[in-house]
Amino acid sequence: MASAFESVIKSVVRELDHSGELIPVDSLRSSTSFQPYYLLGRRCSRSWFWKPRYKSINLSIRDILEPDAPEPAVKQSAPIHIYDSMDGELQASGELEAPARGRCAGGAAIFDTFSLSMKVRTLRVDPNIWDAMKQERHLRQPEHKVLQQLRNCGNDVFVVTEVLQTQKEVKVTQTRPRPGPPEPEEDSHHPLRQHPCLPDVLLFPDKTHKKQRTFRLPKEGHQLTSGAGSQSPLSGRFKLESDGFVEDWSAVTGDFRGLQAEVRAQAQVLQGLSKELCERLLAGLVQVLREEPALRTLEDALERGLCCGSVARLDGPVDAVLECLVHTSGELEVHLAGPILYLVEALAVLSESQRELLVEMLETGGLSGQFKLQVGSVLEQSTPWQERRDVSLLQELLGSSWDPEAPAWVLLEECGLGVQVDVPQVCWEPQAQGRTCALYACLALLFGLSQDCC
Repeated sequence: MASAFESVIKSVVRELDHSGELIPVDSLRSSTSFQPYYLLGRRCSRSWFWKPRYKSINLSIRDILEPDAPEPAVKQSAPIHIYDSMDGELQASGELEAPARGRCAGGAAIFDTFSLSMKVRTLRVDPNIWDAMKQERHLRQPEHKVLQQLRNCGNDVFVVTEVLQTQKEVKVTQTRPRPGPPEPEEDSHHPLRQHPCLPDVLLFPDKTHKKQRTFRLPKEGHQLTSGAGSQSPLSGRFKLESDGFVEDWSAVTGDFRGLQAEVRAQAQVLQGLSKELCERLLAGLVQVLREEPALRTLEDALERGLCCGSVARLDGPVDAVLECLVHTSGELEVHLAGPILYLVEALAVLSESQRELLVEMLETGGLSGQFKLQVGSVLEQSTPWQERRDVSLLQELLGSSWDPEAPAWVLLEECGLGVQVDVPQVCWEPQAQGRTCALYACLALLFGLSQDCC
């Protein structure tokens, strides 16, 4: 079952975003870091089959621009009331308060009960103010060390220009079914005490931004980029430049065979590792997966290490993985670190519930190659991934149970697939592609490592 936070985000996106431009914050823990004028880094994914992710770099535009001046005020919209509830096969959803009103409803075959009521507002940078900033301010020299690190790793930088933010504490009610004899239902209240938000970042109005990058090669100088949702690329003292790197997702005709080939290439590097090294890698990854911050720290460390060839040792569970990948000289074993970073990136795409379940399966020996085949079958049957369709599951791979408590049920549902109750099948949703592909990659590589340990 999806977390309370994910349910909130999905409800807001379903009600307010018909253009597909909103970028949902992936956790309540990080939501307060996404505010207007804050900077986001976008790391290039090592896979063609899930999108790059945006990450807060804990800086605002004030930290990197001269002259030093407070960020200009942002515009605030009128309150928007979001109401969404699901109960059994009934789904009802929301109304918008001034300046516009509306209501929509639909059906969903689910067991869980979910209700949400909250008010949000839009915080938006005035385009005229942004144009003035481009003329009046420029990058600090020497540039901030964080920008230097992002340059070295080839990460792009964006500026948040619009967010949807809750106005006060949000309480979410979820009820889930219990296995066994019928028991009275029990409501679970999840107060969201922080202010979750969904950022919009400065992007370009056409597809050209997919080929452009923040930083040129070092000899070309230091320049920062962004673009605006309805505006042209930034110009003036800080702007986007291209270094010739082509990042055009639309040009890739991705299908399951392509994903298989990509995963197989990573798995081949891991084949032949010693049993001891496999055991140490798996043990370290299990510890990292127990802590979301540790997973992000490991991802950052491996990315920096692959950029500069060495990696600093870190305390805690991250070091247990790094010590498997670093020579006594301190140099990173690049050949092995690449596939591990690919696996870590895929794990980061999954939900927290999926990662917790994978840890449980690894510890109990429940991770099987059969479920990898099941996910692969779903991906193969749902091609092309851009269309909604019903996809049958392979009964012989499901095991003896098919209910909301079954690992297969939970892992597939958390991908964003509509799990069917009466028959073993799912409804494929196009937006489920990234997480389903990442799940397949995780299952293949984790199962490969666990098999090598046997």
